[in-house]
Amino acid sequence: MKCFLLFLLAFYLMPLQAKVETKTQRDPVLYKAIKNYNNQNYFTALDELARQYKYKTPPKKVQKILKMLVLKTGTYYFNTYNDLELRKLKIPTTDLIMAKRNLYLKKFKYVHRRLQSIPVSNRLFPEALLVKATAYHFDKQYNKAVKVFKMCAKEAEKRKDVEEKKLKNYFSVIQESCIINIARLYFKQGEFEKAIRHYEDVPKTSIQWPYILLEKAWSYYYLGNYNRSLGLLITYRSPLLESYFMPEAEVLKALNYYQLCLYPDALSIIDRFYKEYKPKSEALKKVLTSQGEDLYFYKLMFKPIVDSEKEHRFLRNLITQVSRRVKYSLDLKSLYAINTEIFHDHKDANMEKLLSSQRDIKEQINHYVKVSMYKFINETHKLSKDMFNLKLEVLAKQRDLVYKRESLQTQRARGSDKNVERKPYQEQWEFNNAFWADELGDYSFGLESNCKVKTQRKRR
Repeated sequence: MKCFLLFLLAFYLMPLQAKVETKTQRDPVLYKAIKNYNNQNYFTALDELARQYKYKTPPKKVQKILKMLVLKTGTYYFNTYNDLELRKLKIPTTDLIMAKRNLYLKKFKYVHRRLQSIPVSNRLFPEALLVKATAYHFDKQYNKAVKVFKMCAKEAEKRKDVEEKKLKNYFSVIQESCIINIARLYFKQGEFEKAIRHYEDVPKTSIQWPYILLEKAWSYYYLGNYNRSLGLLITYRSPLLESYFMPEAEVLKALNYYQLCLYPDALSIIDRFYKEYKPKSEALKKVLTSQGEDLYFYKLMFKPIVDSEKEHRFLRNLITQVSRRVKYSLDLKSLYAINTEIFHDHKDANMEKLLSSQRDIKEQINHYVKVSMYKFINETHKLSKDMFNLKLEVLAKQRDLVYKRESLQTQRARGSDKNVERKPYQEQWEFNNAFWADELGDYSFGLESNCKVKTQRKRR
């Protein structure tokens, strides 16, 4: 009886399957795209469908396949499409691409219009909220921006509980980006305590955490908590953060010492900056400008560590920094997907298109790495001017002290627990000349301000 029922079920299903197959075969492009999808020729399948429907809206079933293909290839393929062509496709991915373009062009009305079509159930919804909130931010609608950034963090948190590791990481990055942007908004408005609270919500395991340490240190600086700011900046001296050298951190260190009237310390930081960063930055520029090799910066990212360190130590650290950025990771993911299809060398794969795309994305990566490295060099040169101006200020203050016959330093301990400002929930431990991973970002100096000493002397 059981066998008979199974036979009967199969009998009724057979015409349905034949009907679907026949219907699909009526559209040879769709049929071929599905075949290529099943053979893991994702870029080839996407190219076939996208070209077929470049100037007309595809039916629902084609839109569904396009969504599946973009999950495999990333959004790289649509970089050359204009808004009119993207709008015809009517899929959330292309709507998000258009929204990002309009954000770059500061056409905020069109950003919001494009994002309206992305449903809450779609995987891209949290990222759409991130773009929407950023548009409000740039448009100086700060209250709306904070509200939508909070929604973004909440939606990304909901979706993190997935099995696929790549998706989990994707939603984590979205959530952290939204939290960081809330902190930046509060910082911009001078609400530094609120900014710090949100910076603290970003886990230390985040790839963005080393960068926000500096932003958090600026928040403490503007609150007048110079010891805590210095404590955060000393974290960059940890072996675990060796690659994250930040020239701006040296400027902020010197400013903190300056505000504490510890002028010899400020001068020491300034002199170290000129000895360490400026000459190495200039030497690095010579290394980079002397290279005429095709795709030099792209190839640089894959050089063995030993070879790149021989050229320049800063170069190796810069390579490490760039390799951990989201933009680079996404481009690299698309490149690996293209390389996989080329390696499979399937008979139905469009090899000419694949090789062209491979070259194009390599050039994109090459350009991004080049811009990132020159940005570091230019920033270092700009900061050297800031350091020079600060040095003049420090020397002027020292000169005033000499004229007043006051000592530049007092005979007193260099640090004390009483000078450490901490919240009720913060515990305090002694630093024993070793960096522990769980302590990174929680340090504080205990220096007494020399400004207080001078004030007390005047009162006497």
